[in-house]
Amino acid sequence: MISAYSSSVSLSLFTLVLFTITFSSLQAQSPGVFGNKIFLVEVQSGLSFSWADLALADNSLSLEQEATFENAFKAEVGIGLNYSLSPNLLAGFNLGTGFLTYDTEPRGTDNSFTNYQLGPYLRYHVPLNALFSVFAQAGINQNFLNSNVVASSTYTHNYLDLGFNMKLKQKWWVYLKFQNLLYFYTDDFNFEDRSGFGISNPFTNFIDFPVFGVMYQLD
Repeated sequence: MISAYSSSVSLSLFTLVLFTITFSSLQAQSPGVFGNKIFLVEVQSGLSFSWADLALADNSLSLEQEATFENAFKAEVGIGLNYSLSPNLLAGFNLGTGFLTYDTEPRGTDNSFTNYQLGPYLRYHVPLNALFSVFAQAGINQNFLNSNVVASSTYTHNYLDLGFNMKLKQKWWVYLKFQNLLYFYTDDFNFEDRSGFGISNPFTNFIDFPVFGVMYQLD
């Protein structure tokens, strides 16, 4: 476990450094999305609800489950504090929680999982025009997973996400996020039910579990 954790931290630091070096070279060529050296607060949420045989689709938790599921509900919410290192580059810290519940048949067992996470990230925006931008976010989360059917566990999640951002008005932005283009988990037992290192289709992930956020610039 210690070796896996050390490898995860090393990979995270390497990813964040590479992320910064790669995109900082673009900074002088791009107009700014945000003001320089400002703080922004954000709220992010995701929600998925499925009935009967449609429950627990590709990106949901399996965890040795029965073959038939009913009434699966999955939700996440998080808050983040961001600081603009440059007009396009944000450094942030995330706190969040997730919840998953489903029924297994034919026994009718109610299964629930609660996940807590926290961790830093870097997010780089590439402006498209005055209102829209796309971004990439690299970060690491420490997770604490609890359940009524299995023992609690902790694990680390490294990730690279993509996103689309729109400015609503002065000091307000909204975005949607395509998660887990690249990922690495230190434990196969995790809230996303993924194994080790992998590459996934972030657009498929968004369809299975859409994630949206809103940002506000603090004075």
